[in-house]
Amino acid sequence: MNRENFVAFVEKTIEEVIELAEEKAHRKLTRKLAFQWLGKGKPRITENIVDQIVDRIFVDEEHIYPCVDIGVGDVYDDGTLLIVGSVAGYAPRPFGENWTGREGPFVHIVGHPFLARMVGKQTNWSTEECIFGYNTPDVKNLPRPPGR
Repeated sequence: MNRENFVAFVEKTIEEVIELAEEKAHRKLTRKLAFQWLGKGKPRITENIVDQIVDRIFVDEEHIYPCVDIGVGDVYDDGTLLIVGSVAGYAPRPFGENWTGREGPFVHIVGHPFLARMVGKQTNWSTEECIFGYNTPDVKNLPRPPGR
């Protein structure tokens, strides 16, 4: 997959994870976004989000990091959605199906802080303490390996 197509794929993925969050929250959400890679010392960004994601996981047409958790992690008081991402430690490889059966590297997630806010609870998560919980809704639909 070339870079231009991967940019479009990332844009589509961001819309898909927002739609997943809308489904879980039972409400329409804004498309005003911020982004942050999970982990200590990672800054939150509000501009060129797609480019930041592409720059981190697209090496070249034959080398893309194959497993990236991404989704709505939280929502600010003004409605801005915080999209979060985490790149697993696998070596880059050609674009293909990931472990969830989804095409491409992205594993869609929904952050616990976001879900808590949707039911009126405040959260105090901290990337400095590296504490962030999330659900991977796709996992429940996967077939179980034999013997489990």
